Amino acid sequence: MPMQTWSEITHDVTVNWPIYAAMPVMAAVIGWFTKLVAIKMMFRPHVRRGIGPLGWQGIIPRRAPQMVDVLCETLTGRLISADEIIDRIDGDELARRVERPLRKAVGKVVPTVAEEYQPAVWNLLPKAGKDAVVQQAQAMAPKLVPQLVEALRDNIDDVFDLRDMVTRQFLSDPDILESMFLDVGRREFTFIRRSGLVFGFCIGLVQVCAWALFKEPLLMPLFGLFTGWFTDWAALRLIFTPREPTKYLGVITWQGLFLKHRIPVSEEYGVLIASRVLTAENLVTAVMTGPRSDDVAALLAPLIEEHVRSQLVDLDQHVDKHVRRSLRKLDLPTNDVIDEISDTVGSVLGGLTGLTSVARVPARAAGGIGLGIVQAGPMSEAAAAELVQRLPEVLAPAYDYLDEALEIRETMATKMVAMTPEEFEGVLRPAFQQDERTLIMVGAVLGFLVGELQVLLLEHLAH
Repeated sequence: MPMQTWSEITHDVTVNWPIYAAMPVMAAVIGWFTKLVAIKMMFRPHVRRGIGPLGWQGIIPRRAPQMVDVLCETLTGRLISADEIIDRIDGDELARRVERPLRKAVGKVVPTVAEEYQPAVWNLLPKAGKDAVVQQAQAMAPKLVPQLVEALRDNIDDVFDLRDMVTRQFLSDPDILESMFLDVGRREFTFIRRSGLVFGFCIGLVQVCAWALFKEPLLMPLFGLFTGWFTDWAALRLIFTPREPTKYLGVITWQGLFLKHRIPVSEEYGVLIASRVLTAENLVTAVMTGPRSDDVAALLAPLIEEHVRSQLVDLDQHVDKHVRRSLRKLDLPTNDVIDEISDTVGSVLGGLTGLTSVARVPARAAGGIGLGIVQAGPMSEAAAAELVQRLPEVLAPAYDYLDEALEIRETMATKMVAMTPEEFEGVLRPAFQQDERTLIMVGAVLGFLVGELQVLLLEHLAH
């Protein structure tokens, strides 16, 4: 590859100065274009497209399970725990905010379960008797809320898997994962695009000198390849390294952009998690309708039983009065009939209270109707399961209170700022690290192709 003489170089630059002026501009375009494509390839397409082995699927969609696993390890292992979440809930305040919808739900659950399991007895009760049963259950329900919160606090790891909930939330809505990287890492992506222009322009200046010296067409695609490769490699390095501010050449101080912006990044990450993942609605739904919802119902059982037993005598006297009055209207006043029916009614009342364990010892008030609850088991389980399934709707009016009380955004931001540089880097790094080499090679290939087009353009302008 012979070099041109100085006079040849001077003549060529004088005659073809537009071509030389265009070289650094074209190199800057190559740098910018390859960065733009690299960013797009991280997120698009959502499903693999191509023919045979020649295809592509966005890095984020393709590596979603692995990335989510890393993110959830950071989120639930270092930033927030189920214990912290439940500890921030005030049971008394929660009960106050959901009293009306809870009473309404209980008012629907009691008749539904009664008619399903004991239709004859339930239909025998007069309206006043039915209302008394429902009202007694409604009066008891709000008192259980603080106790349920306390029971959850003591057993949260047995009834709720926070990591599983977060994982399913991320995987069920791919937009959350994409938004996390695009929103939280928007400064870094902006830097990547702009760095392509700057690095490309600087490499283009070197390209001008090489073209003037050798006039070799192969230089263009080679420089394009180098521009695409180097600008991708340099941009990714500058985002994450160095982890601490470092001075270069005694003049320039640089720190990886992601770490440099850790405070705003932490705040934005907290907002995203608080608004899209660990919302009160998502948490309540996961606990009450998740794979361990039966365990939540089991926690509720002894709490309800305690309240029920304290109310059995009052219920006995109230139902005794209404049942006897109804039977006299039917001209069936005998004590034998009353006692036979009352025992059956008692089993209904015991079941309607929501007990999930069978109480084998009947409670009897002196001289009144015995509230036998020997058959309460199946009814109790159905009533408890129904109520737990309705709790997400019941608790809806308290979601604003819960979101405020949980302080997810503040917790995320505070703990992320306190992370070590290595831990903090792990929040965003997986998105780039999974297929970093592939992205750099794609940038190099695109740079080579654009460089070849540049040769054709230069030849056209020269003629």
